Amino acid sequence: MKNSKKECILVPCTKEKCECTCCDNIGIEEWIIEYCAFHERMKDHLKKIGIKIKFDKDVIQFSNCSTGKECKFIKYSTNKSIDLRPIDYKIYPYHVDWKEMDFDNKKAQLYFADFDCPLTKKKISKEFNNNVEKVIKRDFSLLFYGMDFDVVFHDFCRYDTFKKKKR
Repeated sequence: MKNSKKECILVPCTKEKCECTCCDNIGIEEWIIEYCAFHERMKDHLKKIGIKIKFDKDVIQFSNCSTGKECKFIKYSTNKSIDLRPIDYKIYPYHVDWKEMDFDNKKAQLYFADFDCPLTKKKISKEFNNNVEKVIKRDFSLLFYGMDFDVVFHDFCRYDTFKKKKR
């Protein structure tokens, strides 16, 4: 993807100047099918740069994915034209509710990953949500054999693993 480093980064995001460390969010995980599609061939490289990978049933959990302010998936990418971050990293501050995927109706539910990100305190732009929807449709189409998912946006956190402050 061209300019993959900019994918799903809101214009008002202050990036490394922000006091939040969204790259250190421990709630990011992905399905094993996503891992196999995008990361299995990179497993040794990811481990070499310090990213920890934990297999837990049908889910993969990544940790130590950041130097504190820089995403290791981007910084140490072997192919700068492809964004190998897990889907939830690409669409931050949203995350996919993998537990409630509706395959029958082809709906992906998106919730905020946390409320520490200053961007969640503002109304997220339609342009950003459109970009998130494109990422979901493209990546899910690759993962799920061409299925075309609708995206449902929610502006609150879903699980106890995430901060549950209301806006």
